[in-house]
Amino acid sequence: MQIKTILNRVQKFNSFVYGKVCWAEGEREAAIDVELRPRKNSRPICPKCGHRRPGYDKQPTQRFEFIPMWGFKIFSG
Repeated sequence: MQIKTILNRVQKFNSFVYGKVCWAEGEREAAIDVELRPRKNSRPICPKCGHRRPGYDKQPTQRFEFIPMWGFKIFSG
């Protein structure tokens, strides 16, 4: 079973899909790095007015830390 499949069962995002998954070997500990991409043909929510609008998000990429799974940190962004 792929990690993307497990993440979809544990934490599914309606507006995003999981992309590239890679193993990140850090100085302190290992982590799994997961890319989140906007779902194609979706209408993103405007951060200013809160309405769904056509276009794309111009915000910088952010990293989020999930609750550690199997003793590894998981980052998405």
